Amino acid sequence: MGFNSKDKLSSKRSKDSILTTGFSFLILFPMMYLMLPTVIFLFLGMLPTLVALIVDSSSKAKFKYKWLCIGGLNFAGSLPYLFRLWFGNNTWDGAVELFLSGMAFFIIYLTALLGWMFYRYIPPVVLSFLELADQRRVVNLREAQVKLIAKWGEEVASGVAVNIPDALKNKKTGASANEAKKP
Repeated sequence: MGFNSKDKLSSKRSKDSILTTGFSFLILFPMMYLMLPTVIFLFLGMLPTLVALIVDSSSKAKFKYKWLCIGGLNFAGSLPYLFRLWFGNNTWDGAVELFLSGMAFFIIYLTALLGWMFYRYIPPVVLSFLELADQRRVVNLREAQVKLIAKWGEEVASGVAVNIPDALKNKKTGASANEAKKP
């Protein structure tokens, strides 16, 4: 009986999925026809993002940020020209003409290139800053460890390899020698 209810639930989900997809296409295609100049312009302008999405999905990396980085800046470069299309010559010919005008093509693809450069060069820079911060933290912790050993003795560092500078060893032995002289 439990098996039968799972089949009913599965068939209901697939029916809902088919209905949702059908309604989406029912709405999507007329909207695409009504906004065809926008679709043409965005298709031409967002080609670097499409390529990045295809290339990024074929990589084995867990997180795929290439297409997001390129796509965000690519869309930002396309947006001013998209507004110019909407409030100007909003026809098929107007969309292609606007895209092929030298400045729009150059700026849209230049922003995509900038997105690719951000994707490529920002993570190593951030990584090097994080490594420097980690190295500085290690140095600070070592200094604190040396001070604790100087104050409490080497027993607090049992089982830990510690490099105690000679200056601190001399201070420690000098302090204990002075304490021994006092009556």
